[in-house]
Amino acid sequence: MPLRPHEEIIAGFVAGCADAMACHPVDVVKTQAHVTKGTVTPFARALREQAATHGVTSLYRGVLPACMRPQALCMYVGFEWSKKLVSKDARAMTTSEAFAAGWLTAYAESACVTPFETVKVRMQTKENMHRYASSLSCAREIARTEGMRGLYAGFWPTCLRNNVFNSCYFGTIQWCKGYLPSPESFSQQASQNIGVGVVAGLVATAFKMPFDILKSRMQGQVPNASGALEYPTMTEAATKILRTEGPTAFYKGTAVTAARITLGFPISFVAFEAVASLFEDEIR
Repeated sequence: MPLRPHEEIIAGFVAGCADAMACHPVDVVKTQAHVTKGTVTPFARALREQAATHGVTSLYRGVLPACMRPQALCMYVGFEWSKKLVSKDARAMTTSEAFAAGWLTAYAESACVTPFETVKVRMQTKENMHRYASSLSCAREIARTEGMRGLYAGFWPTCLRNNVFNSCYFGTIQWCKGYLPSPESFSQQASQNIGVGVVAGLVATAFKMPFDILKSRMQGQVPNASGALEYPTMTEAATKILRTEGPTAFYKGTAVTAARITLGFPISFVAFEAVASLFEDEIR
């Protein structure tokens, strides 16, 4: 029996909170790697330097919008709805149908999560460590000085990132499941989901990196005294990064991004599937 809407929302919220709380220190280092114009500091050293310079609590700057953003909820619930649009039998989708359903989830997801992402990235960026006292003050300041345009900074690269990531992620999961035996217990299901989630997350990360870099650059920037932005549009951002830093800049922080995905998406995927299985009283 398919999940009812309120059950999907609960499962999605639990998945998002589990992901955010478990992975936020890694996410802080990931964001800082994306926005740096110089050499990326290795993960372990970056983590130590962040804690030593700004305190251990700085590793959780921006955790409130990370928990509040409905990304996992929109991603997984959106996928549950989208697969009904692209497949006659949602439980027997083809890999191409899973790719299509994943692609469709990105639009509503991006519209819902971009303001939270903007606040999170502003809070995590090194240049803003002493600019905003809290996530709430950051959100108020952006709304006051930059309006909705500021809160929706980087919307289009966010959308493209989610298009690419979701389609590759869910498509790869569907492809992998075709080669796995049907689970006979929750522990077997969880083991399969973790393994499949890691593989799918790494594949999706390889394709979404350039858009993730553009998103972070556009969301982390603060207007100057005259209100001008270094990266006013996605096209201008891409052109400037390519001209000044070269094509490899679009893959800065790939290792830590992969680590973030490897840790986070299996957690959120297993959390969503576990809650969904409780509601359905059967293994998904």
